[in-house]
Order: sequence, then C-alpha cells, then structure tokens
Amino acid sequence: MSWLRTLAKSDEEEGALGRHAVLLGSLVLLLVALPLVQITMGRSAGFSPMLALVIVAAVFVNSRQRGVFVAAIVLGLAAVAGLGFAEWNEWMGLRIASQLFGLALLGLTTLVMLNSLIHADQVSRDTIVGGICVYLLVGLCFAVTFIILSEVDPSSLAPIPIDDPARRATKLLYFSFVTLTTLGYGDIVPQSDLAQMFAVAEAVIGQLYLTIFVARLVGLYLNHKRTEPTI
Repeated sequence: MSWLRTLAKSDEEEGALGRHAVLLGSLVLLLVALPLVQITMGRSAGFSPMLALVIVAAVFVNSRQRGVFVAAIVLGLAAVAGLGFAEWNEWMGLRIASQLFGLALLGLTTLVMLNSLIHADQVSRDTIVGGICVYLLVGLCFAVTFIILSEVDPSSLAPIPIDDPARRATKLLYFSFVTLTTLGYGDIVPQSDLAQMFAVAEAVIGQLYLTIFVARLVGLYLNHKRTEPTI
C-alpha cells in the first residue's frame, strides 16, 4: 500500500535514528534497571514508572507522523496518567485500564517501526536499531499482556508473587523474554488456556521475526552490493 510506504519514508526522512535510539535506551533501562530499582527503593517502586518512561519514548518515536502522533499522544497520556494514579491509590481496575492503553500504544509503535523496516531500501544504523527495538517491543507487549492476565486471573500463570504487583511484573517480564527467545526454563508455567495461547504465539512470533529480520538485512545488503557502482 502506498500510504504505508509514504509513512515509512516520512519516518526515515525525519531523523528516525535518534528517536529509535531513545526508545532502545528506555527498553534496555527497563530490562536492566527494574530489578535494581526494586531492591533499592522497595515494593512500591518498579515496573509502572519504568513502563511510563518507555511509553513517553514511544510517543516521541511517533512524533513525526501527524495522524499516528495524535493517537500516540492520546494513548500515552491516558496510560501515564492512569499508571500514576494507580501507583498512588493501588486501584487495580485503573491499573489494568492504564496497562491496556499502554499496550495499545506499544503495539501501534511496534507496527509503525515494523513498517519502516519492511520498506527500508538499504541496511543502515537506523534499520538495525529499529529492528532491535521491534524485537524488544514484542517481548514487552506480551509481558504487559501476561501482567493484565495475572491481574484478572492470578492463577493464569504460576508460581508468581500475588500480593506484590511490582515483583509480579518483574517475574512476568522475565517470563515473557524467556518465552520470546524459546529458552523455556519452566520455572513459571502458563496455567489457563488464554495464557498458554499467548505463550505459544509469542514463541512463534519471536522465532519468525528473527528469521525474517536477519533474512531482510542480508537481502538488503546483497542488493546494495549488486547496485553499488564498481570502480
């Protein structure tokens, strides 16, 4: 579709590398710093503030596409505001709603960046950084999905901490990336049919994405070498 190619070209022309690097930094910070923050700051701090940081970075990534940016702003504001109030009031319903808004924004950002990768004409630093971001975003999207499932039905995955939302989020973030990479340690097991379905879907998507992404990079590189003028 021409509008998807136009969207990808607009993203590339507006200096996507810097914005993608900001998102990658926030995702790495979430994965690395979350356990350290919980150890040093206690139970009440942890996943929600880190997720809010990634959400802000996701809004920034979409800031050069007008229509997408409006949707990102609305979803981002709803998610960040909801996460803040839920963290303060410990209101589970508001926390679930804000996580759903955040999941919608992360999913939108994943699709926008994936579209840019599909329509890339050559391998560049932005292609590589964007590809890594998409992979990490897939893992985070499934992690948020598992967190929402555990909020609605605490028995859907086990064993996980029930009374501490921050520790539960950390465990399910770990479970999501273990599933995405198909390591499958077996220390956390999906119990409900819905959780099992999402776990299988994540494992399949993770393997397909890596295979297709690497093949895409190799194809772009070989095509660039063929069209490069010889001296």
